[in-house]
Amino acid sequence: MSEDEGQGAPLLAQQVAIVTGAAKGIGRGIAVEMAQEGADVVLADIDEEGMDETKRIIAAKGRRCLSVHIDTQEIEQGRRLVDTALLQFGKVDILVNNAGVNTPGARHILEISPESYDHVLDTNMRGPFFLSQYMAQKMIESQTRGSLLFTSSTHARVISKQPAYSSSKAALEMFVREAALEMAEHGIRVNAVAPGWIAVRDQVERTNPFIPLGYTGDPRDIAQAMVFLASRHASYITGQVLTVDGGFSLTHTHYWFEKGSFKRK
Repeated sequence: MSEDEGQGAPLLAQQVAIVTGAAKGIGRGIAVEMAQEGADVVLADIDEEGMDETKRIIAAKGRRCLSVHIDTQEIEQGRRLVDTALLQFGKVDILVNNAGVNTPGARHILEISPESYDHVLDTNMRGPFFLSQYMAQKMIESQTRGSLLFTSSTHARVISKQPAYSSSKAALEMFVREAALEMAEHGIRVNAVAPGWIAVRDQVERTNPFIPLGYTGDPRDIAQAMVFLASRHASYITGQVLTVDGGFSLTHTHYWFEKGSFKRK
């Protein structure tokens, strides 16, 4: 790329992005930020009302936006998402696998049911695996040098007392590295962003003494990292996990000691 190439242009101009889990929180932030940087966006979620609000925000920025009701656990629904995006826009340059869940109810190893475990792993790992597989196949067919992105978590690498969730995110990060190596010959880059504490509701207290930078992050902090990894500025980056947590993972063990979580009964 020449030094002057793309100067002043939106980072994602003339690109099409799919964002899963786009009805609220981090997913909405990613979708809106990508639209702000010039992308047309396909939203995917089970929450149609939330997607309508995200769609309204994006439309106000003058970008095209399509919403698709899917459950990312269901492989066939993921394929339908990709096919719908391709039919509507003719191409997809960016896939953001953002949809994710934690264990409903019990979270400890001795309490988690097989059903809860499967729900977390199917949503956080199996669904993104096969959605990305299908998206990659379509990118290769069309010779699109695209970008596959994932929302991981700092819990993939530090103890969080959420074993099913943490395990799913650790598996996801290994998949990012495996896929990056395999997709490199096709010009497809694969990366992830690992958020720390993010305030996804207005009532969340932003001041946080356990975070070295002193405050809880905002969905836009994650969205801007995703835009960077999808953009021309990251054209030589693949197989990486970018941690965006205000330094929380540097002091994570200290946090649990302070909260009393490691005290013996």
